[in-house]
Amino acid sequence: MFYEKYLKTTRQKDSFININLDPALPKQRTENTVPDKYVHKENAETLLDFSLDIIEQVGDYCCSIKPNTQYYLGNTNILKRITKKIHKEGMLAILDHKLGDIGSTNGSALYWIKKMGFDAFTFSPFAGNTQRTVEKAHENDTGVIVLTLMSNPEAEKMMIHTTVDGQPYYLHTAQTVKETGADGCVVGLTCFVEDTYIKNIQESVGDKVVFLLQGIGPQGGQADKIRCVKNPLVSLGRAVIYADDPRRAVKGYHDIIKKYI
Repeated sequence: MFYEKYLKTTRQKDSFININLDPALPKQRTENTVPDKYVHKENAETLLDFSLDIIEQVGDYCCSIKPNTQYYLGNTNILKRITKKIHKEGMLAILDHKLGDIGSTNGSALYWIKKMGFDAFTFSPFAGNTQRTVEKAHENDTGVIVLTLMSNPEAEKMMIHTTVDGQPYYLHTAQTVKETGADGCVVGLTCFVEDTYIKNIQESVGDKVVFLLQGIGPQGGQADKIRCVKNPLVSLGRAVIYADDPRRAVKGYHDIIKKYI
């Protein structure tokens, strides 16, 4: 089970940090892009070199790495090599895929996620088929981390103010996580996410669900909210992978986060 993998890895690494691996090519945007020293003629080579180097630099202070599918869409063939490197460095590999489709399509995705070697993936519950997705994923020993209360500002309207059966959507989702046996929740730590909301989710899902916490760094997430959960996995992205010294940057966050766990 993913929970057991999480416990083992966090103990071995003495860390609760996840790194969001979101490598943007220089031609994609004007800031927060792969540095020139990694850029090659072929995009795949650029993405691979940058990804492997970041994994190696942060490995001593992290317990998981989360590549985002959207940044590798033209070169998904390199993801298997990336997961191998993640595992070699003693960390868990989580695919940030936000899977959410009909059952047969989800089944195809689960096949390839397993083939690429990922330990878990992120999942959107909007289609309403969380139960079947969890069952199929667990057949492959793959964890399912459900988008529960995201960190982006729009989530306040869609996940807090929107209701299902008289409950806020985030709480309905948390109960779905519990009922289906899903392995984790994606939860933001940004300003509109009140401590009460996080505690409500924790109470709903139980003690063996991992909280993938988003928003620390440029989004302004509040680290003290980490105390509201039992099994944190604190995500860091741009502030580390695009830092001049990623190893030093993640160590700084590691020392801060330890104060809250």
